[in-house]
Amino acid sequence: MNDLETIRFRLNQFAESAGDTAPSMILSADGAPSREIMDYCDKHHLTLDWALLGDGPTHRKPKAPLLADVEFDAIFLHGLLQGLDLLISEAESKSSPASNAAHALAQEVISKSERLAADLSSLVDATPNARKAQLEANQ
Repeated sequence: MNDLETIRFRLNQFAESAGDTAPSMILSADGAPSREIMDYCDKHHLTLDWALLGDGPTHRKPKAPLLADVEFDAIFLHGLLQGLDLLISEAESKSSPASNAAHALAQEVISKSERLAADLSSLVDATPNARKAQLEANQ
């Protein structure tokens, strides 16, 4: 087998196990890895070294989320839950066991999300340079 056949074999084996289709184009016209293989590797967290050379670890570690992004998501979730609570409150003008339970559940979830957002804010504040990195990323 030549090198391209070996690469295609390796990627086809992986694709079959992943329930996907291997990229058809391995190299671009200039001999560099094609955009298709780079996107495929990104999609499956494969290392390019493994895909093209068969060397090194098969998978790369996914990037960890930034703490500031997690904090933002928690605050956004809290806002969504407050909106849901308002919708529940306005949907049922008369009291019923189902509406009372939905309202109580919404209040509990809002309370938990407030604590989560506060804990994440404290964690961001306690992490050296987290706020500074967030401000720099936003500029």
